[in-house]
Amino acid sequence: MGRFVQKKHSASMNITSLMDVLTIMLLFLLKNYSADGSILTNADNLVLPNSESKKKPTEVNLQIAVTQDMILLDNQAVAPTDDARNIPQEEPDPVISKLEERLKVCLAQEEEMVRLGALNAVQGKVIVQVDKNIDFDVLFKIMNTCGKSGYNNMNFAVMERDDG
Repeated sequence: MGRFVQKKHSASMNITSLMDVLTIMLLFLLKNYSADGSILTNADNLVLPNSESKKKPTEVNLQIAVTQDMILLDNQAVAPTDDARNIPQEEPDPVISKLEERLKVCLAQEEEMVRLGALNAVQGKVIVQVDKNIDFDVLFKIMNTCGKSGYNNMNFAVMERDDG
């Protein structure tokens, strides 16, 4: 029988092509990165009111979105909007209980972050996004619930109106 001799080939890796691909991807991502981008995420089925305000939010701690059918806290459903609508207008201190519970949990987390040194102080900031067709009565109940839960620093998200 014949002897088979195998030749050993040494293969070296050429990383030039890999570096080219990574450079192109990096340039693409840097070009598409928007430093002026929105730091708020709009909830689905939500049309914000227009405003002439030019102020942009600097940081976002907590977001409440109120659509026609659902109240969301950081994009997670908390309670149906009907829970707020069903509180009688004569109620002197209207509070949406499910939202209040979740807000108190969030405030406790903020207090824990202060205790651990991650935050200087409890800020109690919340950004409220409300559909422009929601009744003021519902908005008032949301605001009262936020205030009772310790979130007294409220800002409202609006769409910047084009004046041209």
